[in-house]
Amino acid sequence: MTIRERDHRADALLLMACSFAVATSNSVIFAALGDLQDTYGFPDSGLGLIAGSGFLTGFLVQLFVSPFADRGHTKRLIMGGMLLGALGSLLMAFGTGLPQFVLARAVIGSAFGFVFPAVRALISHVDPERRGERLGRLAGVELFGFVAGPLFGGLLIDPIGLRSVFLLFGFLNLVAMFAMSFRSFPQLPKSNDSRKPSLELLRYPRVRIAVIVAMAIQAPVGIFDALWDRYLTDLGGGNSIVGISFALYAVPFFIFSAFGGRLADKYDPQRISLWMMILVVPAVTGYGAFNTLTPVILLNVFEGVAQALMYPSSAAAVAKAAPHGRASAAQGLAGASGLLMSMTLAFTTPSIYGAFGALAAFGAVGLLMTVLTGSAALMLWRLNRREQLNYIS
Repeated sequence: MTIRERDHRADALLLMACSFAVATSNSVIFAALGDLQDTYGFPDSGLGLIAGSGFLTGFLVQLFVSPFADRGHTKRLIMGGMLLGALGSLLMAFGTGLPQFVLARAVIGSAFGFVFPAVRALISHVDPERRGERLGRLAGVELFGFVAGPLFGGLLIDPIGLRSVFLLFGFLNLVAMFAMSFRSFPQLPKSNDSRKPSLELLRYPRVRIAVIVAMAIQAPVGIFDALWDRYLTDLGGGNSIVGISFALYAVPFFIFSAFGGRLADKYDPQRISLWMMILVVPAVTGYGAFNTLTPVILLNVFEGVAQALMYPSSAAAVAKAAPHGRASAAQGLAGASGLLMSMTLAFTTPSIYGAFGALAAFGAVGLLMTVLTGSAALMLWRLNRREQLNYIS
C-alpha cells in the first residue's frame, strides 16, 4: 500500500467516524420517544413534531448549506455539524417539555445536514472507480451509527436515565470533532457552477431520477423515526426489544452493503436501486399486517438485506449524475429531498396509526414508495430510449 493510499484510507476512516458520531446522536431519540411521552405526557402528535423537526432542519441545511462544501469549506461544515450534534444532545438532556424536545431535535437534525453530504462527496471523490463500494461501506457505518443510538440508548435508559444517555452521545460528537481538527482533507473539484443553488441541478434528468429514488428510499425512515418505538411497545416489546430490532436490521445491512456497492460499480446504479425496491416495498408494507413481535422482527432482518443492496446504488447514482464541481450539492439535494419525504411521513403517520392502525400507516408508506419508484423507472426508460434514438440518428 502506497503512502497516498494509506492517507486516503485514514481520511476515509476518520470521515466514517464523524458520520457514525452524528448518526448516533440523531438516532438515540428512536429508543427514547416512548419514554419521553410517558414521562412528560404529550400526545401522539408530539411524536411526529419531535421527529419531524429534525427532518425539517436537515432538509433546509442539506438544500442550502451543503453546496458550500463544493466551494472549499468541507472540513468546516463537518466540524460545525458535529458541534451542533453535541449542542442538540445537551438541549435534549435538559429538556422538560415538548417545545424543548422539538427544538433540540431540530438542532440535532441540522447536524445531519452539515455532515452527511460533505462526507459522501469526499468518499466518492477519493476513488471514482470504486465509488459504489466505498459508498456502500460508508452506508454500513452510517447505519451502524443509526442503530447504535437506539440499541445502546435502549439498553442504557433504564440503568442510567434519559439525561445521561443524551449527554453520552453528545460527547461522542465532541470527540470526533477534536480528532477531525488535526487532519487536512483533499478539496472537492470546483467549477464555475459550484456557486449555483442545489435546486438548479434538477434540470439534469439523471439527477431528477436519483432524487425521486432517494425520496422513495427515505420514506420508511419517517414512519420508523416517529412510530417504531411506539409500535413495538404496543406489540409488547420494551426498550431492549426496540434496540435489538435495530441491531437485527443493521447486521445484514452491514454485511451486504459493500457487496451492494460493488453491484453499483459493475452495473447501472440507478437500475439496481429500482430493482431492489421490489423487495423493500413489500417488507415495509408487511410490518402492519402482524400483531406479534416475532414476524415483525424477522421481516426487519429481511428488509436490512434488501436495503443493503439498494442504498449504495442510490448514493452512487447521485454521485454519477452530479456535474463536475457539484458533488456535495447533488448529495445534499438528494438528501434534502429524502428528508422532505421522511419529514412529511413523520408528521402524518402517527395520526394515521392512532386513527386507523398499523396496517393503514405502513400500507400508506408502501403505496407512496410504489408510486415514486414507478415514476422513476418510467423516467429512466424514457431517458434511455431517447439517448438510444439520438445515438442511432
